[in-house]
Amino acid sequence: MPLYSARPDPRRLLRLAGIGVLGIAVGVGATLAVHGAGGRPERAASVQRLDLPAGAAKAGAAGPARAGAVAPVRAGTARAAVRRFLQAGAGGDLGVAYGLLDRAGLERYPSLARFTRAQADRAEVTAVRVGRERPAGDGRAEVTVTLSHPAAIDPFTGLVPARTVEVWRASRQDGRWRVAADPVSVRAELPGEDRAPEAVTAWVRRLLGCDRQGAAGLQAGTELYGPADLAERPCRERGRWTVAAPQTFDAAVEPEAYVAAFGPEVGAWARLVPVQGPRTRFSVVVGPLGDSWRVLGTDPVQAR
Repeated sequence: MPLYSARPDPRRLLRLAGIGVLGIAVGVGATLAVHGAGGRPERAASVQRLDLPAGAAKAGAAGPARAGAVAPVRAGTARAAVRRFLQAGAGGDLGVAYGLLDRAGLERYPSLARFTRAQADRAEVTAVRVGRERPAGDGRAEVTVTLSHPAAIDPFTGLVPARTVEVWRASRQDGRWRVAADPVSVRAELPGEDRAPEAVTAWVRRLLGCDRQGAAGLQAGTELYGPADLAERPCRERGRWTVAAPQTFDAAVEPEAYVAAFGPEVGAWARLVPVQGPRTRFSVVVGPLGDSWRVLGTDPVQAR
């Protein structure tokens, strides 16, 4: 998208605000509806799926541990067992969740206290939506679940997606359905890559007007990673700026600052969006925050 520096005709700025990003052809995954509590309607976000390690599944905030044995909890179906297990974890009732653990889970966590400690690093779950159940062998079933989380990009925890789609396994043991301690698989729902250049265009447009405060509102945090001087170039270079289609993070020239801040998983969810000015060319690094992309910092472009 062509962008121009400050001192333009105000009518020209109004025209520029309507210009779309051209030349973008990226795949977009399925869309999940977000059920809010009201407010003005927004267009549905296109989302992508990002496979995460099963251990990254977030089952909810941990409640206080209680010593002693926990009575088994009964559920009539695999789907009901998984729902009750996850809702109990989300609500902090880990005694109920522990009472639904399968034999392998009980061997791994021989006490409620140990199970409780294991949940401490898991992200908060704000909603549980249980989907289909399918057979997975004799006396076993797999249940697909969508979990909602408070979205965040944090230097300590990395990416917490707004939603994860997870598969949980339940087994018929001792006459009741019991649930594994961890999911079989986890997929993070990400906003579509086609929206990343829109976020960068809005950010660069504010920098062209030397509006650092406005640009900061489009960032994931107050700190920008990567070469500090690159974000200052649009304010200093008068002329035409363009924004191109996104690239995967493995094209980064200097990824070290991002890996140090967010861990090696940043390579799976961050994207690079190239921008070109009159004399300067660099990439803007963006990350998914909820249903939108936010600026994390900059990355230099290798000299040709």
